[in-house]
Amino acid sequence: MAFELDLDASRGIFFTEARQLLAEVESYVLQLEQNPNDHEVLNAAFRAAHTIKGSAGVFGLMVITHFVHNLETVLDRVRNSEIAFDANMSTLVLECRDHISELVDCIEAGGSAEHVSPEMATGQAGLTARLKAYLLQEDAPQAAAPVDATAVNSALQTWHVSVRLGRSTLCDGFDPAPIFSYMDSYGELQAVIPVLDALPSFAELDSEACYLGFELRFLTDKGQAGIEDAFEFLTEESKVRILPHDCTPEQWDGLVAALPEGIARATELLKEAGFPRPVEVFVPEVHEATGGMVVAAAKAKAAGKATPVSSFIRVPSDKLDALINLVGELVIANAGTVEQAKHLNHTAMLESTSAVAGLIEEIRDGALGLRMVQIGETFQRFQRVVRDTAMGLGKQIQLEISGEDTELDKSVVEKIGDPLMHLVRNALDHGLETPEERIAAGKSGTGKLQLNAYHDSGHIVIEVNDDGRGLARDKILKKAIEKGIITAEQMLTDAEVNMLIFAPGFSTADKVTDISGRGVGMDVVKRNIEALRGSVQVRSRPGQGCTFEIRLPLTLAIIDGFMIGVGGSVYVIPLSYVRECLELQADALGSDDRMDIHYDLRGEFLPCVRLRKVFHPGAKRPKRENIIVVSFGGVKAGIVADQLHGESQTVIKPLGNLFEQNRAISGATIMGNGDVALIIDVPKLITEVSSITTKTAELEYSRHAIEQPAVPSQSLEQANA
Repeated sequence: MAFELDLDASRGIFFTEARQLLAEVESYVLQLEQNPNDHEVLNAAFRAAHTIKGSAGVFGLMVITHFVHNLETVLDRVRNSEIAFDANMSTLVLECRDHISELVDCIEAGGSAEHVSPEMATGQAGLTARLKAYLLQEDAPQAAAPVDATAVNSALQTWHVSVRLGRSTLCDGFDPAPIFSYMDSYGELQAVIPVLDALPSFAELDSEACYLGFELRFLTDKGQAGIEDAFEFLTEESKVRILPHDCTPEQWDGLVAALPEGIARATELLKEAGFPRPVEVFVPEVHEATGGMVVAAAKAKAAGKATPVSSFIRVPSDKLDALINLVGELVIANAGTVEQAKHLNHTAMLESTSAVAGLIEEIRDGALGLRMVQIGETFQRFQRVVRDTAMGLGKQIQLEISGEDTELDKSVVEKIGDPLMHLVRNALDHGLETPEERIAAGKSGTGKLQLNAYHDSGHIVIEVNDDGRGLARDKILKKAIEKGIITAEQMLTDAEVNMLIFAPGFSTADKVTDISGRGVGMDVVKRNIEALRGSVQVRSRPGQGCTFEIRLPLTLAIIDGFMIGVGGSVYVIPLSYVRECLELQADALGSDDRMDIHYDLRGEFLPCVRLRKVFHPGAKRPKRENIIVVSFGGVKAGIVADQLHGESQTVIKPLGNLFEQNRAISGATIMGNGDVALIIDVPKLITEVSSITTKTAELEYSRHAIEQPAVPSQSLEQANA
């Protein structure tokens, strides 16, 4: 049972890497659509398909191997300029790629590795027939002379392969038997000599260790690179040595000297496998570089070139999550130690805890860095979406991607894919016009959709921008009034009108399509983004296009925070939002103790909110207050607090359902003394404050001298009451 579980884990590596290679194939095909003569990209697509085929063969997944073989052959003919790469070819390869992905999913879920289901068999048969139609085409250049049978046979070559499996091969869940099945699929194993010299006595035998070795004589036309593919999934502890049968005596001597059995025994084994020492001196040209070469698990796919050993290791994401959680608990525990040191006024202990805190901060940054991934992989998946959707809508659309190397937390990347997908499809359907409409409007017939990402103040900003028709303000207002979302008497700014598209059930589409028009999705997009402690804004330019701006935190686990005191309680503001702190004198606003105030910040109008009035309405106004100036998305606001406690590392803990509707709180943290501090949701707070500013700023500012209060918004008015 343990062996079966390990084998499943080993096959899991194949499934993961197969999906990565399939994503690469899709990307390469889309690039070839733009430049069919890019031989480098074409070769990369061929190598990716070849690797999938070889790896599937190693694990005995013959249903994948057989299907990919035809695709690989077609791509090889394209490489040899025997077949042209056109739109039909592109569509076929993409459909084959999708089918291979379905096969991978099916086998991973427990499906047969030898046969497909009847439902999938129909689709596979159709794709195979279309692939073979290309193989039967006679559009290749005619040869000057008939092909000689001896010339064809001359492509076959005999190789000698020495294999010594690592001790951990079986423990790692790898079964060596499929290697030979795979080699038989593209060549002939003329000799298989087992090597059992490493087998210990029964008393010393480890039942989980592998002591096997093999000497193989192999006839194939695939060359050394094709042979190496068969051993790709072996660990680096295993050693595979490959030599052509017509090698030089020096190469043969190098192989014998490298084998662990010693020269005498190695010579005997090679003779038994039909590979005696050459008596004739050869002057090889192609195989000179291969003498005595040791091939480990990871090898170069470029013919005959070995790459350095990879410096990457694959770690399950749940292990990283556990590490981040432990680092968070370490931060909390250290904060408690610091509190005790301060309470005891122990100088030496304070110095020690300060040093430990610095190390913990480095560990925290390093651990969080392990979970940071580039958003480029998420962006690239939209190449296919844009292509297929544009074809279905009869539109010409060009996708431009920038900032793909921008990094953010893996958990955020996994959850932002669906909201982005909806925004992209919405832009393709609603935002961008048909070629005829664009030309009539004086634009290029090809629309442009842009995906961009960049860092800004501890956040990642993702923009989905199109150069289409923009949002129809009057149409949105009319539909919102019809649905009762707003009243006809309400006066809304352009920004507020744009945000109406995120209302549940809202849609201005004239007809329902497969892509959009049912009013389901945009509200979910906004809700999912806010669940990640992010926000979404819309900027529209009538007739010129529309931009959706998503702001997300870089990580959801541990942040640097700024602690403040309000009404006897402690709250945390994420430090990335904080710009400066100011002292607010008690008589600065006279006797005014309202929740929302406005402050003259060096001639700049700054809307502020008193947290004491939000969370502790009955608390007395202190003699001295402080303003923490925060900014988000280019908008500044002030948070008025009673005390400033300084910076601290903050471990974010989720809140229960009881706090879901609280618009000012995004989470909680545990302080060193064991108390809980709430984390202020600055983006939502700024949105609330900025709405007041938009409607009452000028009135409030002009009447401030005579202490005439402005009309607050509904939510703040209730708080003031």
